Amino acid sequence: MIEDIEPLPANVWFDRIGMIARGELGPTEYALRHAFHLLQLTPREFRPPEYGTLDEPAYEALLEAGDLEMAARRLVAAPGLTVSTQPRANGVDAIIKCSTLKKTVLGTGDTPAAAILEAWANCFSELREEFGIIRFSDVMRG
Repeated sequence: MIEDIEPLPANVWFDRIGMIARGELGPTEYALRHAFHLLQLTPREFRPPEYGTLDEPAYEALLEAGDLEMAARRLVAAPGLTVSTQPRANGVDAIIKCSTLKKTVLGTGDTPAAAILEAWANCFSELREEFGIIRFSDVMRG
């Protein structure tokens, strides 16, 4: 459980997610840590119901143990989301399916963690493009 952390403005938050989607943050571990912090700083109007269940010590323990794939999967651990990975000749493909929005988002990477992270960031980028800056709670209600 986390306390109510002051959120980032939506435009800054989306810009930071875009940096992750473009691979601008260096090693996967660093980008995963940044992604988790962005979840903590989610603008209030976009916070999903499971926002209060973010557990930073547990997430950091995954990163410290080198379990980057599980850390990446934790980013998409929400009702209505499923993630799968598929090895390919020179890396991994990740697919995130959102049953609520009826969307499938892809990511690729050298490792399952990198592919899931890219798909996670692409998911937010696509939502921003498709719906504009709106409240996720409104989108999730349909």
